[in-house]
Amino acid sequence: MSKINAGPVINRMRQAAGVDTDIALGAQFGLGTSAVSGWRQRNKVPYEECVILAQRKSVSVDWLLFGIGALHIAEGAAAAGEEDSDPRLQRMLSFFRTWMATHEEDSKAWLEMQLARAIPEYADHLATRRQN
Repeated sequence: MSKINAGPVINRMRQAAGVDTDIALGAQFGLGTSAVSGWRQRNKVPYEECVILAQRKSVSVDWLLFGIGALHIAEGAAAAGEEDSDPRLQRMLSFFRTWMATHEEDSKAWLEMQLARAIPEYADHLATRRQN
């Protein structure tokens, strides 16, 4: 599994918080002026602050950490037509988004092959899509 680079995560945090500087981002969490620069220097992803920001601003954690999906949760759910979808679907989608963002191409191909083997309907779906 590849390590998440803190720089892009911090940049997305700034965007979600609506601030222009690292100092202003730190202030959002009641931190000192050098806290965010410390995260950058140590390449430390501030997971706890990401969760706090996601809750405060209704921001997708997938977007904050991996840059995938929509910035705001409601925006992404509405675009995908998933406002009232089954929680099982949401868990599966979250897993697949995380897998796709954190694994290499070979692992992604392996997962898809395993799904096609385990779920005949998925294999049929793939075959239909490849024909079109």
